[in-house]
Amino acid sequence: MQDRYFRLCEWAVGALSVLAIGFLLIDPFMLERAQAMSPTARDFFRAITDIGRSNWMLIPTAAIIGLAVVLRRNHIGFRNAAAYGLIIQVAGFAFVSIGGAGLIAALFKNILGRARPKLHDTVGHFDFNFFAFDADYASLPSGHATSIFAFATVVAILAPRARVFVYTIAVWVALSRVLIGVHYFTDITLGAILGTVFPYLVRDRFAARRWLFEYAPGGGYRLRGLRTQAWLGWPEGVRASQNGSVKDA
Repeated sequence: MQDRYFRLCEWAVGALSVLAIGFLLIDPFMLERAQAMSPTARDFFRAITDIGRSNWMLIPTAAIIGLAVVLRRNHIGFRNAAAYGLIIQVAGFAFVSIGGAGLIAALFKNILGRARPKLHDTVGHFDFNFFAFDADYASLPSGHATSIFAFATVVAILAPRARVFVYTIAVWVALSRVLIGVHYFTDITLGAILGTVFPYLVRDRFAARRWLFEYAPGGGYRLRGLRTQAWLGWPEGVRASQNGSVKDA
């Protein structure tokens, strides 16, 4: 118990040190770089920044869930029910992961009330107005960074082969928030952490109920169903370990 307490203290000290470096050194440095950027580069980052909006992620997944529920009720047969059930679970996992992370980000940014970079010249980069509920004081964490990293993590969990591609896009979109001057670097960093961690927590809750995921015999998690794993590009070794006895979800 004492060792665990000391480990937690070490993690806390390390995290606070990293945050201090970010607030005191990296944030003003990145703000200067953003202000010195050419108009052409700024236009490029403005063009890609809205990929981080969650509406294009949440509206289609909600529509897919609703459509699959309706079709499941009107199509008779076990295979149809299983297929629609899988669609509902996949879309539900994406919706809860991305929407939940976004809600937490929105809650914290309004509670913390960090001033946005456009107020830097008057209040600096370390000004907090708690419970401001003001768009000018809603910088930390970045909602766009949270959403795009939650999306990337959902895709990486479901289709591991795509993880490099989706996380690369997420990094570019998150950085665009800094380089167009609407967030500090620590805003996108904490948003990225939240967006990455939350889907794994959702996966844990899903696995506990055997929704889409299940606990693997050797530890960790896996998707339910050999064909589902094969379709989404899971490693052959993971699929082979199930001995072909697990039915599709």
